[in-house]
Amino acid sequence: MRLFVGLRPSEEFRAALSVLQSRLQSAGVAARYLDSSNLHLTLAFIGEWPENVSAILPPVEQPFTLTLSGIGFFPEAKVIWAGVQKSAALDHLAQQVREKLTAADIPFDPKPFVPHITLGRKPAVPESVNLSGIMIPPAVMTVEDVSLYRSDRGENGTVYSVIGSTTEKGEAAR
Repeated sequence: MRLFVGLRPSEEFRAALSVLQSRLQSAGVAARYLDSSNLHLTLAFIGEWPENVSAILPPVEQPFTLTLSGIGFFPEAKVIWAGVQKSAALDHLAQQVREKLTAADIPFDPKPFVPHITLGRKPAVPESVNLSGIMIPPAVMTVEDVSLYRSDRGENGTVYSVIGSTTEKGEAAR
């Protein structure tokens, strides 16, 4: 299985991300835009791993908020993304996830954590487009849960499915 640990955006946050994708398209930014059901914020990318590791996910100790903020590129990865405002709580959560994976001897991508939500792949931005002029829709969500995702390649592209979460662990323990 191809796995990663991430945050699932709320419906309202996902709707704002879809609006942002539409604004980028209207501004002339061509890309392979992700379906709204695939939008997520990755905390740690595991890659190929033979088993569901959701049992080791750390709980969110204290719920916190994320606020949508900005647009950026990863040129080497050919990705256009939406950012979130800097958050010590988010950085701490990502660090906890990585510590749990390390303690369980589960390898993951060691690149530094850069919080973002991929909006599209292989973007083409005309020189006439000023990304800083694209209005970011207001969006805030409360983070209460960490999810384990499986990535499957299908005939219509990649599909990301939640296969476990800290909420499900808590409900199962009751």
